[in-house]
Amino acid sequence: MHSSRTRGPTRLGARAAALAVAALGLGLLVGCDHETTLENAGATLSGRIRLAPLSEPPPAGRVTVQMLPFSGLPVTVADGIYRAFRSQAEVAGISLVHRLEDPAMWRVQGHFVALGGWTSTTFIYTYDIYDAAGRPIHRITGQETGDGVDGDPWGAATGGVQSRLARDSVRDLQTWLNRSAR
Repeated sequence: MHSSRTRGPTRLGARAAALAVAALGLGLLVGCDHETTLENAGATLSGRIRLAPLSEPPPAGRVTVQMLPFSGLPVTVADGIYRAFRSQAEVAGISLVHRLEDPAMWRVQGHFVALGGWTSTTFIYTYDIYDAAGRPIHRITGQETGDGVDGDPWGAATGGVQSRLARDSVRDLQTWLNRSAR
C-alpha cells in the first residue's frame, strides 16, 4: 500500500512534466501573451514567436544581449531570477543591454513552468534567442529542482532556486555565445 502512494504522485508528476514540456514546445503556456493570428500561427506551432526587427542596428563589433520580460511566472520570482541573471552575466563577461528600446545583437525571451507537489518542485525553463531582425536563432532549455510545497509550486522558488536557475541559464547562454562567435 505504501509503495502505491509514493508511485502515484511520481506517475502524475511525470505526466505533468511531459505536458509542460509539450506546452513549452508549442508555445501554449498560460502567462504567454503572444496572440495567435494567421501571420504568426506557424511561429506558435513551432513554439517560437517572431519579434519585430529593432529600429536601430546593434553596435558593430560588440556582442550585446537584451533580456526581454520573462513569461509564465510571478513577477516577484521573475525579478529575483533577473537580478541573479544580471549579476551572473556580469561575472561571465556577457554584456547586457538593460533598456528594451536600446539595440542589441541578441534578444533573449525566457519562459518558465513550475510543477510541484509535497515532495519536490521542478522548474522548467526555455530561453528563445532572436537576432536583431527578430528571427528565432536558438533555444536553450533546462530544469531545476526545488523543495516540495503545499499549494502554488512557485512558493518553492526560493532565493537559492532563483540563483541556480540564473547560473545555469547564464552558463548555457555563454556556451552558445562562444559557439556562435566562431
